[in-house]
This record gives sequence, C-alpha cells and structure tokens, in this order.
Amino acid sequence: MIASCHMKIDKLLEEFIARSRVARLATTSSEFRPHVVPVVFVFDGNYFLIPIDSKRKRTENPENLKRIRNIKENSNVSLLIDEYSEDWTKLRYVIIHGKASIVKKPEQNKWLQEAYEKLVIKYPQYQKIGIGEMCIIVEAKKVVSWRNS
Repeated sequence: MIASCHMKIDKLLEEFIARSRVARLATTSSEFRPHVVPVVFVFDGNYFLIPIDSKRKRTENPENLKRIRNIKENSNVSLLIDEYSEDWTKLRYVIIHGKASIVKKPEQNKWLQEAYEKLVIKYPQYQKIGIGEMCIIVEAKKVVSWRNS
C-alpha cells in the first residue's frame, strides 16, 4: 500500500504542522490543469492523511471528486500549510511535494484507524459528521519551508 521510505521532517516544522488547522491540496489532471482545495489533515510523523469525509460535496460519490480523479491520473501532489499574520514578521509556510495514494475501507487497517482517531481529536466536528470511508495518503518526497523571522 505505502512505501516504507520516509522523508524525515524536523521537530520544529512538525510542531508547526501539528498546530495547523487547514492545508491546501494541489493536484494536476492528465491535461496538466491544476486543482487546489482546502483540506483538513493529520500528520503522523511519516504520512499526511486527508479524509474524504461526509460533509457536503459537489458530488455524492467521492470517486467523482476532482482531487480523487486527478490523483488516480497523476499521483504527484503538493500540500501547502501556511500561517498568515498582519505582522509580516510572523509569516510562515511549508510546502510538501509528494506522492499521493487513495485508500478505501480504513477500518480494515490498524494504522489508518489510529490516524482517524487523531483526526477526531484534532477536529471535534468529526464526532458529529462521518469521517468517511476513503482517504488520501501523502508521502513527502520534498519539503520546502520558509518563515519571515
């Protein structure tokens, strides 16, 4: 399912990622058309997990979501996590360039169950809405970070 080679992210960057509430997931279609959507996520120290949850979407079937179709056509993705402030000395971002895969039926995978538990802790909204039966896993291949201080 997932390769065993991990890019290590340093502790300070990992703390910034853990505090961040939203990221932007960039995918590309086979026609090289970019698509960017805001997503919630957890990072377990090795992989980023992005659920395809039960909140309202443009389509009922998660398989029809543009991000899912794009990943099936081209697994190269970027994940942007940023922090904006009117005080520009506090600006910061990290971009994760990686390979994405789609996993269905996470209840059959112990590692995914643990990641889902982390999602419920990070986002209490998941106690009311379904977390979904499909998720995107991103393995970092290159990490670029910047801060204005």
